[in-house]
Amino acid sequence: MTDPQYQRLCEGLATALRRDAELHAKQDYWQIGQGFLHYRSMLRQGGDHRYRKLVVALRLWDAWILARNTDWLEYPEIPEARWAELAASVAADLAAGREIQSFQVNSFFDLDHTLELPRQTLRPHEASPLDDP
Repeated sequence: MTDPQYQRLCEGLATALRRDAELHAKQDYWQIGQGFLHYRSMLRQGGDHRYRKLVVALRLWDAWILARNTDWLEYPEIPEARWAELAASVAADLAAGREIQSFQVNSFFDLDHTLELPRQTLRPHEASPLDDP
């Protein structure tokens, strides 16, 4: 994507998150998520390192929609009222052109920084107790 396309995507995603934060504040939950599939399809085209924050924002939005769909049972660590605050915070970061500042958003949705690969505990040729003899 060219820079103008990146900028439009960033601004559009920020606008959508701000709109949904306002809808959430009004408890108009079922309107949250309009345009999500459009942005998800746009981000599938990839991009450079700048796009990581857009992917994190999209993961937050997706999780918010899922939490709403499950009557706030999904993601119990994030209270219902907190979703709008997180979205507004991410929207402000996107609009300002900076990295996402929220520790909570990054810890839950920036999988590039939070994913831990399993440590290898066995030596290379040692059999696992779960292997069939």
